[in-house]
Amino acid sequence: MLRTLRINNFAIIDQLEIDFNAGMTTITGETGAGKSIIIGALKLVLGERADLKSLKNADEKCIIEAVFDIHNLDLKQFFEENDLDYEDESILRRELLPSGKSRAFVNDTPVKVSILHELSELLIDIHSQFNTPKIFEADFQLSMLDIYGNNKEILKEYKTDFEQYSITKKKIKEAQNSLENQSQDLEYKLHLWEELNNASLKAGELDELEAEIKSLSNVEEIISTLNETYQFLEHPEMGIISQLNEASNKLNKISDFNTQYNLIYDRLISSKIELEDISNEMSSLIEASEINPERLQEITERHDLIHQLLRKHHVITIEELIEKRDELESQTSGFDNLSDLIIHLNKELNSISDKLQKQAIKIRKNRTSSIEIIKKNILETLAQLGMENSQLTIQLNETSDFTLTGKDEVVFLFSANKGMEPRIFEKSVSGGERSRLMLAIKKLLATHQHLPTLILDEIDTGISGKVANETGKVMQKMAENMQLFVITHLPQVASKGNHQVKVYKEVVGETTQTNVKELSEKERLTEIAQMISGSEVTDAALNQAKELMNLN
Repeated sequence: MLRTLRINNFAIIDQLEIDFNAGMTTITGETGAGKSIIIGALKLVLGERADLKSLKNADEKCIIEAVFDIHNLDLKQFFEENDLDYEDESILRRELLPSGKSRAFVNDTPVKVSILHELSELLIDIHSQFNTPKIFEADFQLSMLDIYGNNKEILKEYKTDFEQYSITKKKIKEAQNSLENQSQDLEYKLHLWEELNNASLKAGELDELEAEIKSLSNVEEIISTLNETYQFLEHPEMGIISQLNEASNKLNKISDFNTQYNLIYDRLISSKIELEDISNEMSSLIEASEINPERLQEITERHDLIHQLLRKHHVITIEELIEKRDELESQTSGFDNLSDLIIHLNKELNSISDKLQKQAIKIRKNRTSSIEIIKKNILETLAQLGMENSQLTIQLNETSDFTLTGKDEVVFLFSANKGMEPRIFEKSVSGGERSRLMLAIKKLLATHQHLPTLILDEIDTGISGKVANETGKVMQKMAENMQLFVITHLPQVASKGNHQVKVYKEVVGETTQTNVKELSEKERLTEIAQMISGSEVTDAALNQAKELMNLN
């Protein structure tokens, strides 16, 4: 409920503060007095686009504050989600600076204008004669059926499951896309993996191959050199070992004469033993060495294969090739994992779908049961408002897939005149009819739902007499369940309010400014009489005003 509105330096308003009460408050005043300016200021604090031209004094900032009592609107979650301090009496503030910048606050916490706008939609609803778009929206129309069908709890459960349904469908789509992408190059990746796997790669193998290739490529020179060297060691007459044998035998004869001779003898024997060992090893190498062109061709081909794989995969070592092989193995096995995942997700989706289907059937049943009572109430109110020939058809059609609100789409068909085929809301009503239709719908909802504050901005334009009086009664009835502001030029409507506020202009010094005043009962009588008779209040007008206000 809107408690207080404060306006500073806006349009022709210098400074204004007004308190409001529950029930129906009518706002009256001459054309041009500033009623639209007050609505404009309220829209600004509710998050509409700011305009620097709105500043009364271009050198000072404009400040607009709206104080709302929100204790019964269940908004704590909204405040928590947006990191705002919750207060049962919350203040929305908008500041427009001379620089053209705009700032927004909720309970003194700076917020984005979008947050202010989102919050305001939960607090207040402003309608003018040509601004009634919500009643044409399918979601709004469907919500009417849900309110009267008591679908709140089952819809809450359904939406939770629908969210999981949507997430699962998204996962399936992503997995299918991945599978499709993988399948396109799977054959090539399998070929690469098989090529590397069949190569039976071993770490360090390349160095071994290169050493063996070098040996086999030079085997003739190696054998020749080994033989010559062996002959130097083992020749019976001229070989080093034969001569060492002779030298050691001679030295042995004098080794006992002196310690030094003995040490030299021992060293000579050690050298002979080492050379004999070298000779034996060379003999083995000579026996093992052979010209083997087949082996050379085999390991050369192996060497070339490895180098070919290194170039193909843009790596340097066999170890990197082994890593590439293992990576390809993982990628190709992932193809099967994705297939299994899709099967699992489809089973999960079917399970959720079965649950949603049962819920959707129940939701549809409740909606269907509410159609007749909604039609009856709207048509009765429209008849009261002078549209007794109205026809209303509500069609509920099943959708092909689940939506956030079930498996239904609703179509409201309407005709305001006898003999005319009902058509879609938006195409079947004029401005005045549209306003009364909106009023009938809002009255219907006010009895079953705690609506936020509602402002009706001259939606009674174009009606008069009995219809105007009945319109006032409808508004009066609505105000039993909500706070209602009605801007009107009709005395019949103004008289039905619990409170009445007059907007007027006055000259202060050299400037004209707008002021607002809450009228007493006596002042209301005079104001309504003046609305009836014009500038001069007549006795007849006073008597008619008393009758309208039920003061007789």
